[in-house]
Amino acid sequence: MTIKDTTFVGVGKVYRSCGDCTNNGGPRNVVIDNIRVNGVTSDLVGINSNYGDTASVSNSCGVSKKVCQEYKGVTKGSGSSAKVSTTANCRGSQGTLAKLPAC
Repeated sequence: MTIKDTTFVGVGKVYRSCGDCTNNGGPRNVVIDNIRVNGVTSDLVGINSNYGDTASVSNSCGVSKKVCQEYKGVTKGSGSSAKVSTTANCRGSQGTLAKLPAC
């Protein structure tokens, strides 16, 4: 999936791989390029690194929490997905930043 050249205002996350879906699995890959955000109340992107999901973030700006958060995804009925501390699957020039630069 590619999310490009757009603005998000007052949303939770811009993208989240399914954390606890039936037949959950991947890999799912998202490319985020040249977006502007204001009032994103959570992490910009959430991916399930244990399923091989990746996120590439570049050329973006604005107010959010962490740019890319990795999770350990689960299959439906196996509990809930949990945040992990790795960032290996967060890519692009901004994927591992703590926050985006101001616009």
